[in-house]
Amino acid sequence: MKVKTKMLQAFLQTKGMTKEVFAEEIEVNLSEVEKMLNGEAVDEKTARKFIYYLGAGEAQRFIDWKAIGKTNPFACGADEDDTDEVQV
Repeated sequence: MKVKTKMLQAFLQTKGMTKEVFAEEIEVNLSEVEKMLNGEAVDEKTARKFIYYLGAGEAQRFIDWKAIGKTNPFACGADEDDTDEVQV
């Protein structure tokens, strides 16, 4: 899984959370959060924890579907937003 880096950065900033605190919150190594913030792919275990923490409805907005070559299963065609908009 890859996330929209600007959205994740804005989320952390809005919540007043450091990457270290976020890593603790979702129970992953700091290096996994750093990967997300650098636009790198994380493994399935980290992806599951990220989705569980945010909830599927919210997490799907953060996932960079285009970058992973998948279609957002929650999108309704024209409603799909593939931008890196910062709306948290």
